[in-house]
Amino acid sequence: MRRTCIGIYGTEGDYVRKLAGYIRRRCSDGLEVKAFTKKEALKECLEQGGVDCMLAEPDGESLCSEYNVWTALLCEEGSETEAGGIVRIEKYQSAEQIWRLLLKSGGERLAGAGAVFAAKDADTVFIGIASPVHGCGKTSLGLCAGRLLGQKERTLFLTLDEFSCLPEILGEGSVPAELSELYYYYSQGELSAARLQSALCRWGEAEYLVPAGEMEDLYREGGPYETGFFRTLAQAGAYRYVVIDLGNSLFRKEELLGMCERLYVPEQNLPGGRIRMECFYQWLERRGLSARAVRCRIPWDAGRCRPDALRLAFLSETGEAVRRLLQRDGFLPEEAG
Repeated sequence: MRRTCIGIYGTEGDYVRKLAGYIRRRCSDGLEVKAFTKKEALKECLEQGGVDCMLAEPDGESLCSEYNVWTALLCEEGSETEAGGIVRIEKYQSAEQIWRLLLKSGGERLAGAGAVFAAKDADTVFIGIASPVHGCGKTSLGLCAGRLLGQKERTLFLTLDEFSCLPEILGEGSVPAELSELYYYYSQGELSAARLQSALCRWGEAEYLVPAGEMEDLYREGGPYETGFFRTLAQAGAYRYVVIDLGNSLFRKEELLGMCERLYVPEQNLPGGRIRMECFYQWLERRGLSARAVRCRIPWDAGRCRPDALRLAFLSETGEAVRRLLQRDGFLPEEAG
C-alpha cells in the first residue's frame, strides 16, 4: 500500500529541506515527505499524482489548487484560517509547532482513516510501573525507559498519576492535548492516528502524552480507563513499546496490571515504605500478578524536579540504572549505550 505523501514547497532551499527532514523523522516510516524548491518539479509531481497534500508558500497555492490538492500555506504572518477555509501557518516558528498545526488542521486528510500510522505486525509490549509509595522514582523510571527504548523502537510513555507534575518537570509549554481528551475520542470511536500524533510531546527520543489535568478525568463511571484504550493508542501509533506509570492509586486496575508483560516496582528504603511494599507484594500474589513484578531501586532526588536536572540524571546514574534494568529483562541489547 502506498504511503500518504506530503509535499513541502518553498523558495528557501535550506529551510524547506530542514522542515521536510524534521517531519520525516517525526513520523518515522508512516508518511512520505517530498521537498520542492522549484515550481517545475512540483508541477511534474502533481501531474503524476505523487502528492496527497501540500504545505506551501503562498505563490504555490494556485498550482496546488489547479490539481485539487489540499494545501496549507506557509506565511510570514500569524496562524489563522480565512473565511474560505484556507489554512495559514506561520513560517518562522519551531518545526514541531508547524507539524502540530498541520496535523490539527489537516490531520484527517493526512491520515485518511488512520492507516498512515497503522500498527506493524509486531505485537506491542506493555511495561507497567507501579508502587504504593511516593517519591520512589516512578516518573523518572518511565521517562528514562521511554527514551532508551525509543532509541531502538517506537515507544510511548504515559502516566495515570492523579496529580502528575510531568509537564512541569519537562518544561512543557502550551499543552497540545491531555490524555483525557484522547480517551473522549476513543469512547466516541473517533480516536485516529492523526489525533494521536497531534497530541504527542517529546523528551529526547521519548514520546509521551500529557496526563489528565483533573483527577476526575482519569476515570470513567468510577473505574480506570479500560485496556482497549491503551491498545488502540498502541495501534494508532505503531508502538512497539508502551510504558505506563500506573500511579499511586491501583484501585480496580488489576486488568491494566495484567496487560503489562513486565511490572517494575520502584522501592523506597524507609521503614514505612518497606511495610507498604510488603503489603503491596502480598496483594499482587493474591491476584496472580507477582510473577511479572520486578523490585528495583531508582536513584533520583525528588527535590530536583527541573528539566535540566532530569536530563542530567538520565545521562548519569538514573539512566544507567534504568538501562541495566531493561537489559536484564531483554528489552535492550547489552551493547546499548
